[in-house]
Amino acid sequence: MTVLLNTVISSALAGLLNLDAVQAFQFLLSRPAFVGPALGLLNGCPMEGAKIGILLELLYIDFIPVGGVVPPNGTAAAAVGVLAHSAGGLPPSLAFFIGLGAGVAYSSLEYRLRAARSPWNVRVEAQVAAGDFNLSRWLASAMFAESLAMALYVLAWAGAAAAASRLPGLDWLYPGTDFAYSLIPWLGLSGLYFRFRAQVHKKG
Repeated sequence: MTVLLNTVISSALAGLLNLDAVQAFQFLLSRPAFVGPALGLLNGCPMEGAKIGILLELLYIDFIPVGGVVPPNGTAAAAVGVLAHSAGGLPPSLAFFIGLGAGVAYSSLEYRLRAARSPWNVRVEAQVAAGDFNLSRWLASAMFAESLAMALYVLAWAGAAAAASRLPGLDWLYPGTDFAYSLIPWLGLSGLYFRFRAQVHKKG
């Protein structure tokens, strides 16, 4: 019961933290480097959560939501990765790659959410044209929809991971995911190296 409650609370928290990406504050609370350790601490696996979050941060650090580009979602990736391990009982290596996939897959859902909110622009413009500048209802609705979508998304992936962990014969995946997981720090650090190298050459 405690695991289920923590999973529900963690999913709701992920929904709230995701708002920090664009809709509110932008204090970097939606970044995997924060979400991973925070949810890891909440679910009794702080070290695994921190490692998953930091490694995802290394991979996602170059993705910026600009204009119509919908990058992979780091909040979803970190939250699903941590919960796939803590609630699903999967090893950190497999949980990490499940989270990575969840972050990429969320892009299509986020695109649909943006498309669903597009008709609101006409109504907002009409309201402002009529002299009513109280937009709190629209902002609250958008934030609630975004938060709820993320929470349900993370919860669904956590449930799927828990179901997958009970499948027979899953053990054959673990050596491969463990090996691939061990390479992620080098992959992430090499990406940072080439990024900083390019920045240095631009300044030069």
